[in-house]
Amino acid sequence: MSCAEVLEAIARGRLEDQTVVNHLSVCAECRARSESAQILGRHLADPVMWEEPSSDLADRVVAAIDAETGQEERRPSRWRILGAAAALCVVVVGGMVWGNQPDWTVELAPGPAAPEAGGVIRGWNHAHGTRMVLEVWGLDPADENSYYELWLTAPDGRHVSAGTFRDSGSFEVVAGVRRADYPRIWVTLEPADEDPGPTSQTVLDTPNA
Repeated sequence: MSCAEVLEAIARGRLEDQTVVNHLSVCAECRARSESAQILGRHLADPVMWEEPSSDLADRVVAAIDAETGQEERRPSRWRILGAAAALCVVVVGGMVWGNQPDWTVELAPGPAAPEAGGVIRGWNHAHGTRMVLEVWGLDPADENSYYELWLTAPDGRHVSAGTFRDSGSFEVVAGVRRADYPRIWVTLEPADEDPGPTSQTVLDTPNA
């Protein structure tokens, strides 16, 4: 199995499959990302993620507004139709905005190993961890024996990997910790070896970390 297939299997709850167990025993990168894959799987399994609004949502919204304002009997039917459409737009568009607005945003400063690089990371706080979208620019593509790795670090020095990538771009990741507990966010250039910890080759970092 490839790394992508293993992480998909973990997200689907197949952590105890022998092929997955065998892969994790030799792949440090997938071991580091296993917890995040499990959290992502739990999020995707939540029915709320896929729930669609009912067909009578607009009518119920308008009825609730009418009940509050006492306008139900006096409003012409043409305006009720327009009001329903407007209410539905507010609910749908408002839901999209509320669902996509990040809880926090951090601009990452270039590190000693990549002085021309830059990045920004946006995060959403969840009960089981933190969802993040990382945008990176100015990084040279990593060669076949290395990769870039995103870290969250606690004040006491504990590190949690939030995923790896090989080039500039936009990436979505999930970490199984709270940003409040792991305030430093940074990126290092890592060799493809068995060492699970970060190297000293910092390419991006939280300002004043």
